[in-house]
Amino acid sequence: MKHFHSFPFRRRERRPTPPAAAALASRAAVLAAAVAILACLPAAAQPPADALLRDFVPTGDFVLEVEGKKAEGAEIYQSERIAAILIVTSRLPAPALLQPRAGTVETVSLMSLARRPAGTIDVLADAELAPAGRFTLEGEEVRFSVGGKSAVLKPKPHLLGLHDAEDLLADKPEYARGAREYRPYEPSVAALRAIERPVRVRVYFGSWCPACANWVPPLLKVVEQLEGSNVRFEFYGLPQGFEGEPAAEADDVHGVPTGIVWVGGKEVGRLSNAEGWRIPESTLVEILDGSGSG
Repeated sequence: MKHFHSFPFRRRERRPTPPAAAALASRAAVLAAAVAILACLPAAAQPPADALLRDFVPTGDFVLEVEGKKAEGAEIYQSERIAAILIVTSRLPAPALLQPRAGTVETVSLMSLARRPAGTIDVLADAELAPAGRFTLEGEEVRFSVGGKSAVLKPKPHLLGLHDAEDLLADKPEYARGAREYRPYEPSVAALRAIERPVRVRVYFGSWCPACANWVPPLLKVVEQLEGSNVRFEFYGLPQGFEGEPAAEADDVHGVPTGIVWVGGKEVGRLSNAEGWRIPESTLVEILDGSGSG
């Protein structure tokens, strides 16, 4: 689920009575401390997850504002299982669960969340969900209130233009997760590290693109392992409907992801299809050996 507008909702929202400001500040401090404690708990010591409210994965598709200010460090998770969003931030009195199909907002105790080694979060089987009203939609913005604090969930702007690998990893938690899980083919990485001539690889991608979410993260792991080598990588984010975008037009790019390999200023090949992206480090070796174009 990328946007909320495909789910039913109600326009009216009943807001809870705001508690005193001092009480809110105290609860926020407790929440921040509990976040640190929860992160240290071993997964094996935690009770089983709820049958439905589980496998929430980090998403970089949204940004959160609380009381009109960006909630820096807010953790936003998404469940494909039940099409729900889980928000964890010390800027709200408690983690918030938004279920678009029901149009509801609920809160859950932070100690009823289990962080799993893969970076996912489960709501525990014995968790109690407390109703916190309903959310409203204004275009693609989702507005709701928790404990008297107003919040807005907005689509994150696309990552556009020239970036390095670190920018992608920071912007897209799903890219970081995919990179962690990938195990590059070591002989190919060694062959790339041994290259003595300067090589430049530009990857055109879309932060909105599902195919890029599959194929770009493995390459980010390869970039990490080639740090200090003669193979240099750069990433160029394109908007949706990018036909006519100057850089893409200049490089004759008509689909993403597309990786263009240059040696001495001359293009020698491309990663431009699923087979070429499947083991990107090996495709790069083939391109640079002149035995394939990816």
